[in-house]
Order: sequence, then structure tokens, then C-alpha cells
Amino acid sequence: MADVRAAPRYSIVPGDPVEHRDEVLALGYRNLPPAVQGAREARYSKYFEDSPLGPPHFFLARDAESDSFVGMSAIFPTQLRVFGELVPAAVAGEFAVDDGHRGLGPAVPLQRAAVNALGDHGLACAFGYPNEHSEPITRRVGYTDLGRLTRFVKVLRSRVLVEQYPRGRIAAGVGRVALDPLLWAFSRERLHRRRRELRVERPTAFDDRFSEVWETNRRQGTVTSERNPELLNWKYEMGREGGIYTTLALIGKDDRVAGYAVYTVRNDIRHVVDILFGESQEVLDALLAELIRDARKDGALAISLIHLGAQGLLTQRLRSFGFLRRTEESSLHVYVPGESELEQALVEAGNWNFLQADADV
Repeated sequence: MADVRAAPRYSIVPGDPVEHRDEVLALGYRNLPPAVQGAREARYSKYFEDSPLGPPHFFLARDAESDSFVGMSAIFPTQLRVFGELVPAAVAGEFAVDDGHRGLGPAVPLQRAAVNALGDHGLACAFGYPNEHSEPITRRVGYTDLGRLTRFVKVLRSRVLVEQYPRGRIAAGVGRVALDPLLWAFSRERLHRRRRELRVERPTAFDDRFSEVWETNRRQGTVTSERNPELLNWKYEMGREGGIYTTLALIGKDDRVAGYAVYTVRNDIRHVVDILFGESQEVLDALLAELIRDARKDGALAISLIHLGAQGLLTQRLRSFGFLRRTEESSLHVYVPGESELEQALVEAGNWNFLQADADV
């Protein structure tokens, strides 16, 4: 395919996962986390070569003066459930431009090339949460800002208040020795007892036992990610040695999953990336109680969860269990190529039930 002219100095080139592997890795190491040796190779293998939904559609910026690639942008195929309907979509990612080529360089043409590819591949939208440097560019090419993400934090050890939020009002005047027993004594999970027919399990794979809770989630009339065994086993690297995700599930007497949470641990904080449950408050309360108790037993400093969307049972029960709310700097941005009823529904923040895992493919 011929180069698409972006500016006299830069040309935008459609990427090929085989032909441009080294160039994508080099741009990533220069500009994006994770920067440790080997991490980007593993990420490339997972998202560019092994995705069950196929490789991303990506573009590279070639600098005419140096005849080298100095930027890239990509959209990764994913699937959404929009009011229960399965809809092909894309997660925007791998956006990078080398230092010295930013500003009036190829950043905007790269993003335009990516969103212009949506229609070519039958994708209803692209979404993600760009950093502060990328936000002005995504706005310029037509992304809609759905609003700031909300982080819910359950503090388990007072050390996290001082280390993570040293200037916050929460940390002001906190005495660690005096506060830690209070954090435990007044925490709601101490009083909660789950029903006998529910047991806690750490599944090593997603399977048909989860189908009922997934179906309940699809009926809730929101915009959220598709969940099925093939996608989730790939996404959360189930069974892979060295995987970073853990699933904690509540199993009913019929051996069906009543609810589950997926988390990863960074700096002794449990980051819950996905949480699903039936429509029962009792199940959600039991799941939150077990998640908190297990995190305490494991010595975690805190539990964190990111959310955007209408306030509902999940956000209500998080507050009831002592999760503190904090508005993040990042926003959810969504680009739709047309004006259909479905596309317009995608740019209404209240239609989403967005969790951190939804921005992963």
C-alpha cells in the first residue's frame, strides 16, 4: 500500500506485525512503559501476534530527513456488549512519538490514520484513557471526553496513606500505630459472614461455570466488555507461568460462579481490574468481604479499583465497605466514526460500566 502523505517531512505508513516488529519494539522502548528488557517483547507477542481477535491495525510515521520511523499509533480489536448486543470495537494504544518530533510533527496524522481505519474494519468505536500529553491530540482528532475516572481505595495499612498520598488530607495527622487497629476494628468485612453454600476458590481458568454471571452482566443494559473463556484466559494469561493476574471467585452449591474479582499486585496494593457478580447485593457483599479479608491476610496495603459510569450497586457497596473515592487525572475518551443510534449511545458516559480491564483487549 502506498504511503499516505501527512506533511512534507513525514509520511504515515500502514504497519505490518511481521515486517515492522523491530520498529514497533524500538519505538516502545524509547517512549513507553514497560521499559525493562524483555517486557515489551512479551507484550508484542501477546497483543500483536497471539490475540484471539487478530492483530491491531497500526500506523508508523517515517521521517524523510533520517529515513527512520519516529512514531506509531494503533487500535486493537476488542468486543463490547452494548445493551447486550455484541459490537466489534477497538482499544486505542501504543501511541508514541520520539522526542524532537512532537508538537507539530506526526502525532495528529498518526491518530487520524488510526481512527480512519475503524470504518474500514467494521469497528463501532475506539476508546481508551490517554495520558495528559496525549489528551489534546485525541480531542483534536474527534474523541469525546466522557469524564474523569473514579478510583475507589480501601486502605488496609496506614503506611499507604503516607507513602502514596503524603500531601492528602487523609494522611494529615495520621498516627500509624494508633490508626492500624482502627482500620481493622471498624471495617465492615469483620461483621460479614457468607452463606454456607458459597465457597471461595481461585480458578486457574475461565470456563462454562462463569456463563451465568456473564449473562447477568449482559442484561444490565450498559456498555461493557465481552467476557467469554477464550478472551479472558488470553487476557489474564491464565495458566501462564509468571502471570500477574489472580482470580478470586465465589462458587455456589451448583458449582456455578456467583461472582468474581480479578486483581494484580503492584507495590503491595491490590488493583482490582475486573469484578462481576449476580444482581444480588448479598453476593456482592460476600465477594467484597472475602476480597478484603484475603488482602489483609496477604499483607496488602490497600485495594484499588477504577470505575466510570452510572452509580449503581457496585459503587454503593464499595462506599459501604469503606472504599474512599478519588477523582483521577485520566479520562475515558471515545471516538465514533458516525452518528447512528448505537454510536451516539457510546459517547454517553452514563451508559458505560467501565472498569480497568475494559481498556485492555
